[in-house]
Amino acid sequence: MTRDELFASIVATGPGRDDLVYLERSGDAYHWRKVTDAEIPSSTAAPDVWMLFTADWPLDEPARLREFFDDLLAELESMADTADRCRWPIDEPWPHHH
Repeated sequence: MTRDELFASIVATGPGRDDLVYLERSGDAYHWRKVTDAEIPSSTAAPDVWMLFTADWPLDEPARLREFFDDLLAELESMADTADRCRWPIDEPWPHHH
């Protein structure tokens, strides 16, 4: 599915805070699903990038939900890049901001 189809599918399903979500991208196609305790995510071919996560989705705030989704996909794409998007040197002061 495309990025827009992925967004629509996630919004329609409305994963909850305690749902474990598997997200992957292969080429330009995305796939996602909720993972149960007994299930191990697998794919017929290894995806380019993938992640497992839980989140408190802002489903009742459409503008914030889109920003949340865009940040989620940026985090997913960072796994295909050599840049380390969310780690700072130990000597940098707290708090950190993107």
